[in-house]
Amino acid sequence: MILLNCWRRNSMKKITAIILSIFILLGIYYPCNIFAASIPTTTITSVKAQSKAFTVKWKKKSGITGYQIQYSTNSKFKKGNKSIKIKNAKTISKKITKLKAAKKYYVRIRTYKGKKYSKWSKVKSIKTTKESKCTKDNIQKETHCTNNNNHSIKCGNMGRWFNSRDEVDNYWVQVDNNYAKQYLDGTITFKEYGEKSPCGYECWSCSYCGKWTGNFKYN
Repeated sequence: MILLNCWRRNSMKKITAIILSIFILLGIYYPCNIFAASIPTTTITSVKAQSKAFTVKWKKKSGITGYQIQYSTNSKFKKGNKSIKIKNAKTISKKITKLKAAKKYYVRIRTYKGKKYSKWSKVKSIKTTKESKCTKDNIQKETHCTNNNNHSIKCGNMGRWFNSRDEVDNYWVQVDNNYAKQYLDGTITFKEYGEKSPCGYECWSCSYCGKWTGNFKYN
């Protein structure tokens, strides 16, 4: 009876040792800890292309530390991969910059908690837009025509710029009426009125911004 009990205890020890060995081997070959609770995955909701950049958006998940975004020009992510870690779990979008224009990129995302990561989301592809070429006019609009200065041509003796040709005409009428009023009020003589009041005008527009200016004509 004593021998039987000893045999049973020895057998149980061997079985326990075998089970422990299996657990150890699983821990070696599956370091992701298969017995831990699974981490929720997320999905990409949209990818918007820009010149040399794109913005990726995803679904927000709870119970995580943050997200990891990975993008590459290789569809299989075998080379040239770049990763960005989002440390705020409430963040749901990220603009990826310093890319090449008119280039196709592949992007995917996964969540993480501590040192554990979820599975990658489905891969989305996006092609950055072509770099916009600034025409001469566009360049001039950016550097000229500010505060009524640096237009393609000089300002006329009217001393100002107008949004349309009609505004030029209205300004001429306004100046003439002003001198006419001064003559009627006796502030200036008829001769002075004839010398100071413009009898007409010539006008032109800026080729950069389209504003108008001109010269008054005098008798």
